[in-house]
Amino acid sequence: MAADHLVVAMLLLLALSPPAVADDTAVLGQKGGVVEGQAAGPGRYAVILDAGSTGTRVHVFRFDNKLDLLKVGDDIELFAKVDPGLSSYAGRPQDAANSILPLLDKANTVVPTRLMNKTPLKLGATAGLRLIGDEKANQILEAILERKDGPFSNCMLRGFSGNYTYNDKQYDATTAPQGADYHKCREEVVKLLKVNAPCETKNCSFNGVWNGGGGAGQDDLYVASAFYYIASHVGFIDSDAPSAKSTPATFKAVAEKACKLSVKEAKVEYPNVRDHAYLCMDLIYEYSLLVDGFEI
Repeated sequence: MAADHLVVAMLLLLALSPPAVADDTAVLGQKGGVVEGQAAGPGRYAVILDAGSTGTRVHVFRFDNKLDLLKVGDDIELFAKVDPGLSSYAGRPQDAANSILPLLDKANTVVPTRLMNKTPLKLGATAGLRLIGDEKANQILEAILERKDGPFSNCMLRGFSGNYTYNDKQYDATTAPQGADYHKCREEVVKLLKVNAPCETKNCSFNGVWNGGGGAGQDDLYVASAFYYIASHVGFIDSDAPSAKSTPATFKAVAEKACKLSVKEAKVEYPNVRDHAYLCMDLIYEYSLLVDGFEI
């Protein structure tokens, strides 16, 4: 037990340190997700995940303006544990990541919503993971980092905090402090398109859907609805014209520009857009659908 207390104490000191954030430090996000960053100022919470050989434990601490510990409910901390330890999931990194979700949900019951994207989360992996070898241990840690960042967090413009629903499933989409990442968002969108899904016909576009047969007739593709509205609202086609021509390269160029903006900056740059927080994702989705889905 003394060793466990020492590990938690060391992680707590690291979580509260004001300098640059370590690679495995993040801030707690809504619905158990987290985004990269560092909590600022006193009067905050800290969430510690201690991955031991027999189980993973979560410790949630609360501090006043002088960084003195305050009670969380009736105790000095919130504590919960899940069994078995992460090392038991050798070769099953996604199962390892899933195993800690109840701990993150538990932490979310005490950390106020307004502080979630400012609360540091620290993961400490001890001897248990070292016993299974570096390769399998790294697979597990990478899966946990991917799980805690959550899909779509790389697609939202800087300053957005909230959830996103895709295919009837809700995700935490709170963006990282540095904002959207064009390349990471592209990877997430292409993965969701399932361009390599099994194809039951001669030719498929994405997710196993027939591509229409291909041929010269698909050199020019007619698109409508969101394609038209996004293009006209960001200004690379005439919004007063009933139709217009553009290229996938234009969608890409505007996406690369938009992804660098904050929500506030996007409202100034593109006043006609309705949902500014989603602009990066919308443009990347449409570009990816054209070049990866329809292969034009």
